[in-house]
Amino acid sequence: MKISKPQINNGHYGGIREILMVAFPLIISHSTHTALTFTDRMFLSWYSPECIAASGPASILSFAFICFFYKTGMYVSTLVAQYFGAGKSSLITKTLWQGIYFSLISTVIIVALIPVGHIFIDSSRHGEQISILEKLYFDILMYGGGLHVLGSVFSSFYSGMGNTKIVMYITFLSTIINVILDYILIFGKLGIPPLGIAGAGIATFISHAIFAAIFSYVIFRKKNRLKLRLHKLWRFDKKIFFKLINFGIPEGVHFFIDIAGFTVFLFFLGAYGKSALAANNIAMFVDMLAFMPMVGLGIATSILSGQYIGNGKKHIAITVTNNSMIITLIYGVLIGCLFWFLPSIFINLFKGADLNAFSLITAHALPIFQVLPFFLIADSFHIIFGSALAGAGDTKHKMVVAAILAASLLIPGEFLILKVWQLPLTYGWWWYAFYLFIIGMFYLYRFRKEKWKRIDMILH
Repeated sequence: MKISKPQINNGHYGGIREILMVAFPLIISHSTHTALTFTDRMFLSWYSPECIAASGPASILSFAFICFFYKTGMYVSTLVAQYFGAGKSSLITKTLWQGIYFSLISTVIIVALIPVGHIFIDSSRHGEQISILEKLYFDILMYGGGLHVLGSVFSSFYSGMGNTKIVMYITFLSTIINVILDYILIFGKLGIPPLGIAGAGIATFISHAIFAAIFSYVIFRKKNRLKLRLHKLWRFDKKIFFKLINFGIPEGVHFFIDIAGFTVFLFFLGAYGKSALAANNIAMFVDMLAFMPMVGLGIATSILSGQYIGNGKKHIAITVTNNSMIITLIYGVLIGCLFWFLPSIFINLFKGADLNAFSLITAHALPIFQVLPFFLIADSFHIIFGSALAGAGDTKHKMVVAAILAASLLIPGEFLILKVWQLPLTYGWWWYAFYLFIIGMFYLYRFRKEKWKRIDMILH
């Protein structure tokens, strides 16, 4: 497929309209995925309080192990975006293949990490019954981790070229299948016995497989094989593979630090009891639902910045970032108002049959929802300016800043608040919001200094 330097805008250089055209399918994709997680947890809350209590820590822990590989694989989108902007078609195809090879390596490592996850679960003190459920759910999710990474590589290939609609369509289809399987497997329908939390894990595994399979069909059908020269450019390319590693691994480490930090935060809650843990999980899942459109905007910022940088228009990357920040802040304020004034709407979605248990959960959840608006606004700086730096290839700085602040600020603070002083859960959320704001300010400062302009990923 011959690609000349594209017209990557319609006259609105880095404008809000252009950003939304790329971001909207990504927002739908990520919101759909989070709506799936939301539905998954809602079904589990209807099934039993133990399942909803176990699902949060287990899913976060599994993703903490998978996220490094997932995010590194996703960096295919940035490389593709810059090559697309520069009109280098053969390098786009080679990048796809290197991403596939990386996902295969990742699969082996992720499965090998399962015993390590069991050590974390055993040390969490969540109780024997919940720990058994956590291990069961964790194991199934980890076995599907390699498929998750492969799917991210395929979707990032298309996203990097700005074709985010196909990502939206395939994500939506696989999500619908997952929801149907969730209902059938969790509650036991169509002659299948109720599997509870195991059913939720199996449904997720199957949906990852379907997601990757559909993308495989779309990419490798005859028409695309010829246009992309997939049959000629499939060999291992040391230069591009190590470019993915060099720029992608710091991004993967940064993402791992983010997820690991939140995982530590969750596991510090072991002594707070089942009701508090369930309330925290509800707040976390609702926050994830609100958070994903911001992630979609962040990915769009990274893609458009990468395309403009590859096209030799680095100054427009600044316009893209500033406009993305405006959109994200407006969104954060609007959703934050819903959390502040109407928290019961979200909490009641998780109401189960045991009303006495749910009343205790609600009492713990309401104060946390008062923190979520500030949490979202703080995270908007972290997401948008971090994504802009990633699109320019300035990933090592992001990794170092995240590592230093997590080790010196986030984890020690949460340890003191939740383990030593055992303050209310809201204090832990406030501290996390403060950490996100500080890291966002570091990224803002780095972006304004414009040192990222010196990085040339194409010639690297």
